[in-house]
Amino acid sequence: MNHPEVVAVADRDDLVDAMLGETEAFFAAADEPLRRRTYRIGLELIAAYLDENGPESDDFLTATSGRGDNFFADHFDRPVDSPLTERWFEGDALGLKGKIDLVRAPTHLLDYKSGPKKRPTRVVESAAVDPPAETPNFQAALYLTYYRQLRPDEPLEFTFFHFLEPMDDVIAGDADLNDALTTVAYHPVAFDEYVGSRDAYEELLDGYTDCRETFDDLGYAAYADAVADLTFPETTARSGLRASEFAERFTAAVDAGTSGAVDAEKGADQAIRALNGVRKRAFFRDDLDAFESFVDERLRELNRRRAGDERFPVDGLDGEPNYRRVDNRDLLLEGDR
Repeated sequence: MNHPEVVAVADRDDLVDAMLGETEAFFAAADEPLRRRTYRIGLELIAAYLDENGPESDDFLTATSGRGDNFFADHFDRPVDSPLTERWFEGDALGLKGKIDLVRAPTHLLDYKSGPKKRPTRVVESAAVDPPAETPNFQAALYLTYYRQLRPDEPLEFTFFHFLEPMDDVIAGDADLNDALTTVAYHPVAFDEYVGSRDAYEELLDGYTDCRETFDDLGYAAYADAVADLTFPETTARSGLRASEFAERFTAAVDAGTSGAVDAEKGADQAIRALNGVRKRAFFRDDLDAFESFVDERLRELNRRRAGDERFPVDGLDGEPNYRRVDNRDLLLEGDR
């Protein structure tokens, strides 16, 4: 990202050899052919993505530059001090710190991942705090929480680029970089506010056939009136959504405001499902507010335990030890001992 003209003329085999030399202590010699192919394809896919999707701005992110050594900077003997890549941040007031791989745009962050791709709904599920997932992953929530302090009241996006996801397709000669991307959005409003917004209405116009026809017929003004005093149900289960007071009143309002040319009942049902889908694959203001509170409580707990006021627990936040992640159970004290 910092020196594309240098990388463009570099010999890929030399780069792969350098990477293999740096990591040889961690792998068996028999793995070298597969690793060589993986490294080469990974390099090519990252370069291809950056060629097509270079940052849209050199908007300054933070006064601190990249933290630690950079293997490729040393290899090419070039400096890396960019406002766009490997941006180390420390949000002391939030108790958060990390390194942002790429500032894709002023409101869009990106992180490179070598592991398997996850759906946006899985990213959001993994960042739950009430209760936390058994194996949580807070990265997207953490970075968005920090970044919204810099760009308050702006919609944000966070993308995971799983750059090895299309490897089989590359070998077959039919790779699509979009297949490697998982993007989650942050909406700086409560979900009920979002439901009444133009963005939500446009989402319905891009939905299933009956949904599109129904809300095109209804129009945005009538849609906004229909949801103005409604609260979307907390449940995400389809049966619970359909049986909710929201569904009953929303369907009645939509039916009353549309012509007989559309199936308003089916369109309203599809709209509720579509709105629920947005909620499950995006973060809203209340979600990140809850995450901030969650971090504050964990820090308070940590400080109490470091001070000796209480023991570090064996149990996880859900009340039970996760023994699959405990290697030396005989060294743990449990109960009142």
